[in-house]
Amino acid sequence: MPWLVLCAFALAACDAFSGPAPVTDRSYGSRQASPASQPGTHVVRRGETVYGIAQANNISTRALIERNNLRPPYLLAAGSRLQLPTSQVHIVRRGDTLYAISRRYGVDSASLARANRLRSPYTIHVGQRLVLPFGTGPVVTTQVARAQPAQRAAAQKSPSSTQPAGRTPTASSGPRPRPKPAFRPSPPVPQRDAGGFVWPVNGRVLSSFGAKASALHNDGLNIAAPLGAPVRAADNGVVAYAGNQIRGFGNMLLIKHSDGLITAYAHADKLLVTRGDVVSRGQVVARVGKTGGIDAPQLHFEVRRGSQAVDPRKFLPS
Repeated sequence: MPWLVLCAFALAACDAFSGPAPVTDRSYGSRQASPASQPGTHVVRRGETVYGIAQANNISTRALIERNNLRPPYLLAAGSRLQLPTSQVHIVRRGDTLYAISRRYGVDSASLARANRLRSPYTIHVGQRLVLPFGTGPVVTTQVARAQPAQRAAAQKSPSSTQPAGRTPTASSGPRPRPKPAFRPSPPVPQRDAGGFVWPVNGRVLSSFGAKASALHNDGLNIAAPLGAPVRAADNGVVAYAGNQIRGFGNMLLIKHSDGLITAYAHADKLLVTRGDVVSRGQVVARVGKTGGIDAPQLHFEVRRGSQAVDPRKFLPS
């Protein structure tokens, strides 16, 4: 499972407590939209939930919530009209991979795979149309100008061969090529500690793993802790992701462990490690925060085997 599912947590649910927290993106289904709905809208019927409507319209639960500015506990009144988000499309080109496409549009590869019903090994082909989850867009990068071959050749010549006799050479005003950054290969993933996982933070569990009200689902644990409290790596591993590009999770770390496990640490105030760092069990890797749309300091902690979320309590000491 190389790097295609390193961001498998991106739309995994944080349960909502004092602010709008993310919900699990499990909303890609094949049912048809309500016949009472006009294009781009859905009229709520008695007993319908956000999750059910998202499934019926083949969109993500999170996208539907954000499009309509819904707030917990996401109760819907019969007869109200919801706006349905639209999706963008990417045409697969030669050399594209699912991971590369997800990075380009700032979306995790797991939700991209779910949106297009792709299964491991996530094979895609040239010309294939991939639906992008709502709210994504190309990530803008700055291009560095490179000198043309003729300019590089001229720069290598001595001043006497390029300047007329008696004239002092002047500095070139053209852009100079910047050296490419050195490639940093991913280090091997260390073996897990014989003692098993440690709790990533000391605090009270606000929400446990599993289904919640209004058909929502928490794919991990939400643990309350003071702002700035240390967040520790649950086990030995390699940092696979460190950043805040995944919407709703704030500053987040993904750590890859042996045996196909990945742990996630979201809503951090500060990240103390970077991608590619080898970390050890119990090492302080971040500080507790309230980034990513929550009001109270807490840590959202997940454990995944591949792209499948599992209950963290199965790995943590009691």
